[in-house]
Amino acid sequence: MISILCSNYNSSDWIDDYLAHLDRQDMETFEVIFVDAKSTDDSLEKIKNHTFRKGIDKKIVECEKRIGVYEAWNIAIGKSTQDYVMNYNTDDRLLSHALTTLYTLATYNPHVSVVYSNCAISDEPTNTNIIGQYTWGDANDMNVLLHGCCCGPFPLLKKETIVKEGMFNTSFQISGDYELWCRLNSKGHKFLKTNELLGVYFSNPKGVSTQKSDQRLARHIQEDTAIRNRYSRG
Repeated sequence: MISILCSNYNSSDWIDDYLAHLDRQDMETFEVIFVDAKSTDDSLEKIKNHTFRKGIDKKIVECEKRIGVYEAWNIAIGKSTQDYVMNYNTDDRLLSHALTTLYTLATYNPHVSVVYSNCAISDEPTNTNIIGQYTWGDANDMNVLLHGCCCGPFPLLKKETIVKEGMFNTSFQISGDYELWCRLNSKGHKFLKTNELLGVYFSNPKGVSTQKSDQRLARHIQEDTAIRNRYSRG
């Protein structure tokens, strides 16, 4: 039913809890596809050694070089055997009923290509200290999308649509997911949001989109501006 797309790189500090949260999902069967981008810590070994509960199928792809998150997600999509996929990072957390809730919404709304939810925000890797929440807007409205990426950190995606529209653009380092949502909107694909909080987003100071460096911030602004310029012209 669902393939989890997991890009892994040096996530040893939080991968154990991530694996445990997957085990606690109440969806009976799903697959998890780990794409390891040449980790230099023991996170890959932890993934290899973890035995999931019955019903969870684990796949591992080991890259020969360091790759970006969007290339990793595309590789995982290529290995997926399911109708729906979800990009779900190692430092975020899903509530136990998240997959079931999103998949139920998707199956009752087969015309929808992206189902997403609100989420809480944490400032530490155990995701127990909640400092706020993201309440996303309606991604069906391009004017809303042009103000910012609003599909959350773990949306459920119809794989057929993602493949048809060219998957994630790997020329982006930070805003490739944002570009894909704008591209799907521009092609007339539909989005559906639930107001329920289904997980926790870790505002990771070392994350791809949240690193506190002038260079990273400049790159983020550059990519977001290019996306807005492209899609504001229709």
